[in-house]
Amino acid sequence: MEALAELREVTKTVTYGELTALRRRLWADEEDAYRWFGQYLPAPEQRGAIEADFTDRVRAVLARGGPLAQWAEQLRAEIAPVMPLARLLERHPQLDFPVIGPNVAAWRVLARFGGVFEVDRGWAAVPDFLTAVAMTRVVVTALSEALRAETPAEAFADRGFTLSDEELIAWLARCGYRVSERELQQPRRALHRMVERVSAGRRTTHGPTATDAVARLLSQAGVPLHLDDLLRRMERQYSRGPLYNRLNADSRFVRVAPSTFALESWHLEPYTGPGGSSTENAIRLIERAGRPLHLDEIRAGLARPITREGLRNALNATNRLVRVAPSTYDVRRSG
Repeated sequence: MEALAELREVTKTVTYGELTALRRRLWADEEDAYRWFGQYLPAPEQRGAIEADFTDRVRAVLARGGPLAQWAEQLRAEIAPVMPLARLLERHPQLDFPVIGPNVAAWRVLARFGGVFEVDRGWAAVPDFLTAVAMTRVVVTALSEALRAETPAEAFADRGFTLSDEELIAWLARCGYRVSERELQQPRRALHRMVERVSAGRRTTHGPTATDAVARLLSQAGVPLHLDDLLRRMERQYSRGPLYNRLNADSRFVRVAPSTFALESWHLEPYTGPGGSSTENAIRLIERAGRPLHLDEIRAGLARPITREGLRNALNATNRLVRVAPSTYDVRRSG
């Protein structure tokens, strides 16, 4: 296949030492892939240079407009906005062909360094998961606002989701919605939201999340707001510390002054002064160490005290970190 031949022009020159650095991103979806790697990795600055150089080389081949670029466009058109990775590999078995010996498949290179699509937990998304999830929520909202009730299956098909009923149920579950195969084919105005496991006495109807409420308040205000101001304006009561950590972990927001948040879409300069959230400080500790850190190592390195469970929740909530082993975290690499 000409497209794979083009890709191998780049990948055939990868040395073992370079692969040691690249594999952190190549296998970013496999939690158990990195337990061994700490002693083999180059220094952080060398690793960053190797990853950047490899990314540039892969994307330069894609930019030529040749067979690889044409294949990439075909793949993106088929995936958009989301598709199970297994089905993608079944349609295009060449994606599973090794392009770096002995077992680095082409899809890993195209996803992690080519930016052709994004892969996570068995799904492929175009252009990325944040967009695919946002599109899903738009369809769910449209169901409730439509002039005529339609089936969720019709609504998603009309908006470009080419998923089977089984796949759509799984994808909606990934996005926080619970629906049966029968309900997919029934006209309806709403989907069930998944709820946290709470006792029957405390169970209640869940509306928008706290971060959704903050996004709405900021959009209405049109200016950054201090955390205390946000808490006063919210319809429900929330604890200050957990909300602060959730806002710092959510890519929709940027902290522009101490405890003051804006929407990321406003493109304001982030605050770089002293302090910072537990998540930001954890990222700094991991980058300084040049290796993944266990939850207890991160907690011991933080200047401000935080409960173990509180720190775990903050680290699990952010998309800037990835869990690479039980209670062990590393910085998520883009690509």
